[in-house]
Amino acid sequence: KSPFKQRLDRVLAHWVKYRLESRMPGLATPDAEELTKGMHMLETNIDRWEAQAIAKGVQQGMQRGEAFLLQRQLTRRFGELSAAQQAKLAAATPAQLETWGDRVLDASSLDEVFGDTRH
Repeated sequence: KSPFKQRLDRVLAHWVKYRLESRMPGLATPDAEELTKGMHMLETNIDRWEAQAIAKGVQQGMQRGEAFLLQRQLTRRFGELSAAQQAKLAAATPAQLETWGDRVLDASSLDEVFGDTRH
């Protein structure tokens, strides 16, 4: 940790303590050192939450891309999809998209692609 960052943390902790005490007189506020520890914990959690949000966004983007590609393949092979079939693709799990993506290669109808069993 840089001395500048440590100093900034202390100044910020003192400011937070001052604001809490001025807004809520009588509130038992932690000392600046405790607030600084809390800020470090918050920074760590924010970093973790940010990483999780990015991973979730990437997964959702990949899933939408897979659904879009499958929709294009199905439309090219079987013609326009109904609104219900499009909604089914949009709401599909990754496992469902994978199964339907495999089935599109051999199926002779949309029912065979979306059905629970192979015909």
